[in-house]
Amino acid sequence: MKYGLFGGLWIFLIACNEVVVHPVQGDIVEAVYGLGTVESDEVYNARSGQQVTVQEFYVVEGQDVKKGQRLFKIDQGVLLSSPIAGRVTQIPANARENISPQSLILNVTNLDKLYLSVALEQHAAMKIRTGLKTEVSFEFFRDKKIEGVVDSFYPKNNEFIARVRLGKIPQGVLPGMTADVAFEVARKAGATLLPAKALSNGHILLRRGGKKERVAVQVGMSDSDRVEVLEPALSVQDEIVMP
Repeated sequence: MKYGLFGGLWIFLIACNEVVVHPVQGDIVEAVYGLGTVESDEVYNARSGQQVTVQEFYVVEGQDVKKGQRLFKIDQGVLLSSPIAGRVTQIPANARENISPQSLILNVTNLDKLYLSVALEQHAAMKIRTGLKTEVSFEFFRDKKIEGVVDSFYPKNNEFIARVRLGKIPQGVLPGMTADVAFEVARKAGATLLPAKALSNGHILLRRGGKKERVAVQVGMSDSDRVEVLEPALSVQDEIVMP
């Protein structure tokens, strides 16, 4: 007798703990994600095609310069000026030392012409195209989403690169910083949606008229939490038992 009561109680608790959800009609956005690195459209790397000696530098690292401002003087009295406006971000050479051909002498970067370079894995890359909208999140601005758009998309050294132009660049953002980028690849209104966790191996547990049936489903779009159900046709009254 005690065993029967215990068994009945256990079955009752399982039934009470059953989680049921209903399909909903709503909008869904499909996105792919990548990590972007801030780069500049205008970078000047001062190099020489032959061995030279820098006699004098007129700027220091971190200094902002104007277009045409003199940067340094090499042997034979030749003055080098900046072809762009920007900030001196690197001076690896020292004055009065011999500098070998093609070695970097000085770098100037325009910090007003920044963009994001996003390397994507192959599956995500197949969904990317020019003109896609993006949502960008910097680590120090997690509560602020920045809109962007894909300017171009191209392969580079066996990687797939999306170039993202930002609508407004937050103050303090510099080349080399990173940001999370979500690419909106598709959007659909009035879709039949279920939590992604309601599916198990491509099936749902559908309860109608008090009876449960394991039903195969055909899904469409998805986001991080939800999936669109194309088949079978579901209504908002249907009960889906969570696995």
